[in-house]
Amino acid sequence: MKILLIRPPVPKFTIGLKNIMLCEPLELEYVAAGIKGHEIRILDLILEKGLSKCLVEFKPDIVGTSCYITGVNEVIKICRQVKMWNPYCTTVVGGVQASKVPQDFSDSSVDCIVLGDGTSIIQEIVTAVQYKIPLNSIPGLAFPCSNDEVCFSDPRNYMFNADLLPLPRRDLTKQLRSKYYYLFHQPVALMKTTWGCWYRCNFCYTWQITSGNIYSRSPESIIEELKQIDCNDIYIVDDIFLINPSRLFKLAELISTNNIKKNYLVYSRADFIVSHPEIVKEWAEIGLKAVFIGLEASTDPELNSMNKECTVDFNRKSIEILRQNNIDTYGSLIPQPDYDVKDWDRLYDFIEKNNLYYVNISPLTPMPGTDIWDQYKDKIIVSRKAHSLWDFSHSVLPTKITLKKYYRLLLKTYTKTCLNIRRANKLSLRTRPPIFSYRYLRLWLGAVKIFIQFFSAHKHHRQKNIIIAESRDIELTNANMPQNNLKLKKLIRELDVGRIS
Repeated sequence: MKILLIRPPVPKFTIGLKNIMLCEPLELEYVAAGIKGHEIRILDLILEKGLSKCLVEFKPDIVGTSCYITGVNEVIKICRQVKMWNPYCTTVVGGVQASKVPQDFSDSSVDCIVLGDGTSIIQEIVTAVQYKIPLNSIPGLAFPCSNDEVCFSDPRNYMFNADLLPLPRRDLTKQLRSKYYYLFHQPVALMKTTWGCWYRCNFCYTWQITSGNIYSRSPESIIEELKQIDCNDIYIVDDIFLINPSRLFKLAELISTNNIKKNYLVYSRADFIVSHPEIVKEWAEIGLKAVFIGLEASTDPELNSMNKECTVDFNRKSIEILRQNNIDTYGSLIPQPDYDVKDWDRLYDFIEKNNLYYVNISPLTPMPGTDIWDQYKDKIIVSRKAHSLWDFSHSVLPTKITLKKYYRLLLKTYTKTCLNIRRANKLSLRTRPPIFSYRYLRLWLGAVKIFIQFFSAHKHHRQKNIIIAESRDIELTNANMPQNNLKLKKLIRELDVGRIS
């Protein structure tokens, strides 16, 4: 059989890192690794064109795709296009949004929705399609049964043993390898060593996707993968990598023993860095160059409101410890919807006093499936179906000041922080190349594109643009669907009703 795995394009109104970073589709490379004995292709529609041509030439039996919340409508468009090309081609949707909010993908063009780890379940799906076994016999799936509603097969664990996962199929994206980068890190390879999170921040559903369970790979497994990666820069995308002291010490020892020379970008919490400066020092010696920290806010009451279990003092001290070890801080900040001018000034004061340069400023976004969703769901000002605006850059909640002023103050904070060459030079950033270099110019061009998007972001909230953001292209109806497919879909639905609880 032939399986085509597709990364959807970035929607029109989505603002953010797409202009300053573009990394490999690791989730699809992992899914591909879980398929044995079949022909597989990955199509990255962020960089590549020609879905129609690929369908005609490759003739897949199964098309799989995944996304975050911003890509929901793009995924539906892909599945509809696939069904228009061949109604008998099976469409499979996965990813974190599908796992937590499968209802978003309830569309007649979607055959099944994966609720857990795609790598662990994909072979069962492929085998079922190959031998015409009902998909609803496979645990851990959801199926569209009406608009905004899904039916479920039996439950299953998110995954079993992380060390049993095959290594991702990076060979399937090798033709695009030179185009993947993160800020100034190029070439860069993504790695994942842990699924799940130990903490319970109320604005995040990462810990809920795995039902609160943690699935971590052993240091030996991580070393095996590092040996196979050619890139010097490794971006470890675990939600928290610096977390388990004994595991980190063991992994550092194995990296040194095996003489692995890499540069690492990882995630950590501020309180861990402050509590374990010796680990930070050891990892700095083996190549740790940058650490992402969820700083989130400049006041303790804000942090408490997010159930962050951390303090501003920890944030400050962690940044200083990283600086002492020649490690750059990549900090995320979450301004609240009630911010006014003085709040934005206070946030920038925090940035300036702590010498931050790399920051990601994301307005508070209550995601469906998070603990704070019920608190805010009746206040949402952006349609839940306008998925491209749920990008953690647009405000989906009513703001205290006008939306236009809110975005302009956000933009002003970004500009004073990142678009100041004098400030960048003063901070002596370790991961920044020379000012007059291709990589720096690329970042500036990307930053200018983000600037333009934020400058007009308030216009994205206009009704005509919301309609565009909600669009899923052509609807699959009796008029445009082959009759044979209508009969098939009816039969599948009848089977689902009889078999799925």
